[in-house]
Amino acid sequence: MFQQILDQLIERVPEALAASFNDRDGDPICTRTIQVSNEGLQLLGAYQHVVKRHLAQAVEEFDRGEIKQVAFATDLHWILMVGAKEQCTLVLVMQREGLLGRARFHMERTVEALNHEL
Repeated sequence: MFQQILDQLIERVPEALAASFNDRDGDPICTRTIQVSNEGLQLLGAYQHVVKRHLAQAVEEFDRGEIKQVAFATDLHWILMVGAKEQCTLVLVMQREGLLGRARFHMERTVEALNHEL
């Protein structure tokens, strides 16, 4: 069921190149990749907790809330990470010219569906 939900995310975000749903250790539960190597996607999944921890430390002086979402850009891509239940994370890689708002909207809906299956 996780794979079907991830496949729907890729279909709904036309600029999406890859998506991965990772467990608390960063290991992939399921992935779907079009142009991104599995190794690269696995590394993003593995480092997502490190990224979230460092960001939380950086903002803790003025915000002690949980980091819910991370988005960063390279020259060519957006990489988005959204937290799910049981410390799982959804990672999406998309083309830079893609609509970030649409991707974030569909990621939130996807996380709701994934959480329902956990």
